[in-house]
Amino acid sequence: MTTPAAPPADFGAFSLTVPPLFAALAPARSILIAGAGGGFDVYAGLPLALALWRTGAQVHLASLSFSELELIDRDAWLVEHVAAVRPDTSSADWYFPERTLARWLAAQQLPSTVYAFPPLGVQPLRTAYRRPETCRSGTALTTPAVKSGSDRLRHRP
Repeated sequence: MTTPAAPPADFGAFSLTVPPLFAALAPARSILIAGAGGGFDVYAGLPLALALWRTGAQVHLASLSFSELELIDRDAWLVEHVAAVRPDTSSADWYFPERTLARWLAAQQLPSTVYAFPPLGVQPLRTAYRRPETCRSGTALTTPAVKSGSDRLRHRP
């Protein structure tokens, strides 16, 4: 029986053993997987997040939320337009997929904060994504955004 080939030393090189998305994400220090459409789109990024966590990557989840975020705990707001939803975040809103996901992640013993952004338009959302508080990480942030099954990769040095 043969052993699988090791990943190429140059992650930018094409390889059948390393998917191109993983090759593109390899140099990233912090990866924010963001749902871009109302709460449940971030769930489409879970297979990617789970695979990346297994490699030891620092992965964060975020959602452009349609929940009534003004109803959540005041202490959940990190900064303007950035809420850190945890399993114990309370809200009177019955529609709160970010908290449902945070609870599921905690039950799986995975990082369980899901960042939520209110739908305020492109510029405020762009500013919120760029804040270091969004994922409390180093300066390199790579964000695959998930919307309706189509993925887009953006790298911000």
